[in-house]
Amino acid sequence: MKTKNTTIHGTILLFLILAASLAALFYWGTQKEGYHVDEMYMYGTANSEYLPFMHLGEQEYSVKDWMHEYGAGSSLPELFSNLKKDIGILKDSNWKIKESKIYKDYRRAQACSNEMYTTTWMDGQAYRDYLCATTESRFNYVSVLYNFRGDNHPPLYALLLHTVCSFFPGQFSKWTGLGLNAVIVLLTILLIYVTVRDYLGGERLALMVAACYGLSTAAAHTGSFIRMYGLLTLMVVGFVYSHLRLQGADWELSRENSRILGFFTLFGYLTQYYFVFFAFGLALTSIIILIAHRNRRTLSRYLLVLVRSAVLGIVLWPFSLKAVFAGSRGDESISGLFSPDGTLSRLSVMLNVLSENTVGVPGLVFLGFLLLCGIALLILMLVKKGEENRISLEKGAICAVPFILYFVTVSKMIPYLVDRYIMCLFPWCFILSFGAFALLLHKCGLSEKLQTVLLCGFFLLLMISSDSFRVGNDYLFEGGQENDRVAANTDCVYVLPADWWNQSAEDTLLLSKCRKSAVVREGDFESLAGTYRPVAGSTLLFIVREGLDADADVAGLIKLLPEDGYKLRLKENSREQSRGRILISYSVE
Repeated sequence: MKTKNTTIHGTILLFLILAASLAALFYWGTQKEGYHVDEMYMYGTANSEYLPFMHLGEQEYSVKDWMHEYGAGSSLPELFSNLKKDIGILKDSNWKIKESKIYKDYRRAQACSNEMYTTTWMDGQAYRDYLCATTESRFNYVSVLYNFRGDNHPPLYALLLHTVCSFFPGQFSKWTGLGLNAVIVLLTILLIYVTVRDYLGGERLALMVAACYGLSTAAAHTGSFIRMYGLLTLMVVGFVYSHLRLQGADWELSRENSRILGFFTLFGYLTQYYFVFFAFGLALTSIIILIAHRNRRTLSRYLLVLVRSAVLGIVLWPFSLKAVFAGSRGDESISGLFSPDGTLSRLSVMLNVLSENTVGVPGLVFLGFLLLCGIALLILMLVKKGEENRISLEKGAICAVPFILYFVTVSKMIPYLVDRYIMCLFPWCFILSFGAFALLLHKCGLSEKLQTVLLCGFFLLLMISSDSFRVGNDYLFEGGQENDRVAANTDCVYVLPADWWNQSAEDTLLLSKCRKSAVVREGDFESLAGTYRPVAGSTLLFIVREGLDADADVAGLIKLLPEDGYKLRLKENSREQSRGRILISYSVE
């Protein structure tokens, strides 16, 4: 059941699987028409210069201004020049930081940046600069880290996305994010193949698992959603791989295994905080196995690697402590974890979400299959004892225990019962299914030929049930922002409900195509009075969120827009209702 050799035919088949998976990802990429609001935020926090959220008005003094005056600047010489100046300012203030001009200006910049609704007209270029890396801001990783300091997620994926976008300054394209995701998914498939080939069943089984995952709805969803969940999946697979290497070395932690384990521990933590729950489940399993082996030497070294990686992660990203223990999402997640309310219903919903988006069957069918295989294997192991059983149990625990613990804890914690939070479990649905079935066939003592026939039949069944072209892709957002067409010389007024915050972020791409835009809350229209200078021959677009009285709001706004007695002559061109808002277009005459 274990081999680290890849045959020529296996290499060719692996290449074909990777090529087919890439073609499927490319196909789904061409079909992607829109974006979840979190995808817009991902582009913004990765690329905007010291501006986590789009500022809906002009800033008197911004963090970007402060950074150029006192901080990193825009070049290495500017950084050293600022450091020399800063030291001089601090000396003059007797090293009392909070009394220095540096600190006072920073607090002023923060206050201006936090005031989102000054409600002035903004150039479309400001929205483009929010989404895109500019010529001046590309490869500005300090800016990415600043934007993520108060985010609910660590910054690793954003750093990678900013790197890709920096090669295309001033251009927004879905393909920067989708291209990055494609590379991550292909690396995941390759690592799945290596993991299964080396430790869970050999080359044949590894090719089957890689093919099923690569062409599944699971991979299509993971590759099409421009967030950090694909990278988290890669880190989770790598973390399990590092432990199977350790088990395969008879629990002797070599330097190479220590480095691999430390790498995936550290970068998993810097990808998504939910990684901790998977890591905890696998670490607990490994500790119990090491105690059973009475292997104190490896146990101490193993714990040292994990603790060292955890401490390094916190040192590199200390803001994680605030996000987990003091942030709004962290507090909400911890409360959900320890609340018994709705536990069974949440687990039932998420089991169906997990199963139907991977192996393509209802959750109870998937769970029943795994339970039956598990019970049958335990009976066979009791009947026929041997060292092979111990190895199988250890590998099974390494793969299954963290899977179960992560699924249960995260299903209780997540704010929305959707698949993105459990994408990192998607490959394990295939690995556990194939692994349990293949091991059962092996333990039953069937001939090699019959095992191959039954395994191939199982493979075809899963290929059909999980195929993304049959099931579809929920992350295409058909009719979304890519289809928004804006006429030349269009100005836009975006009307939000009075108690909304920044929900216009979903339409950041549309606003970037306008000449000028103003985002305003209902009831605050007076802030736009006298600030609009109409241009004959241009287009004035009103976007009003559903639930508001669009005609009344537009009429009220029009009364406030003329300047210096100029009478606007507007002619309605079109009216459209989509994605929770009403778009009314006027021509200016």
